[in-house]
Amino acid sequence: MSSRTARRRCAAIAAGLDIPRPFDLDVLLARVAASRGRKIYLHPLVSGPGIPCGLWLGTATADHIFAEASTSPWHRMQIAVHELAHMLLGHNSTGDGALRLAGLLAPDISPAVTRMFLGRSVFFTAEERDAETLASLILTRVSARPAAGPVGHGAGRLRAAWG
Repeated sequence: MSSRTARRRCAAIAAGLDIPRPFDLDVLLARVAASRGRKIYLHPLVSGPGIPCGLWLGTATADHIFAEASTSPWHRMQIAVHELAHMLLGHNSTGDGALRLAGLLAPDISPAVTRMFLGRSVFFTAEERDAETLASLILTRVSARPAAGPVGHGAGRLRAAWG
């Protein structure tokens, strides 16, 4: 798929989302979960050098998003929305890097199970670029939406924009 076609697809998905206002990541996740018919759980992740700051693990009954715990709230939200974008785009498979990571983190788990890990650490595949594009479009929609009423300065505006 061309990058122009992929961007149009991402834009259509972002435009079709019922993004809560004021923005609330938990509400967005609940809305997507309801539309997918699967629960979505958000978990903290403590990563390190060479380990992705976010993961998506799909099980038979639910989706689990893991986002770096030791970063800013904004970055955690960005990571979570990136992983959510993988779900919205229908990504199911992983590259060799994520499989190696899962093998390092859980060496006793079979390769079939490790294929469920959708860890992302670099943006060199089309899936990664598309997920980052969709996440950026979602977050742009969040920040571009006018507040429901007057908002104060500084921290109040940030809370209104990011929930």
